[in-house]
Amino acid sequence: MKFVVDLEKRHCTCNVFDIDKIPCIHAIAAAKHIKRDENRFVDASHLTETWAKAYAESIHPGGELSTSTYPENIDELSCPPPATKKKSGRPPTKRKRSVGEFGVPGSK
Repeated sequence: MKFVVDLEKRHCTCNVFDIDKIPCIHAIAAAKHIKRDENRFVDASHLTETWAKAYAESIHPGGELSTSTYPENIDELSCPPPATKKKSGRPPTKRKRSVGEFGVPGSK
């Protein structure tokens, strides 16, 4: 299957480049073919500088705890563990081998 890439419009027919705003494998291959840095085509929202600006300000809590209101029955509220049923029958005595594990020769 062939994909069409337009690096200047930041578009690829696989739609990964369009959705994620990060060059897909086709866009990276096209950028390397014309000897351009593929990081140049990453959207500004993914750059470290953008994230640093977004979180430069301090984050303050919502308000004073002394003025906050809570339900009167907060101590009575609880979150019990989920109800589980014990499995019927005898539990297995041998451990189950994992998917990639092979048996050792000469053992049972």
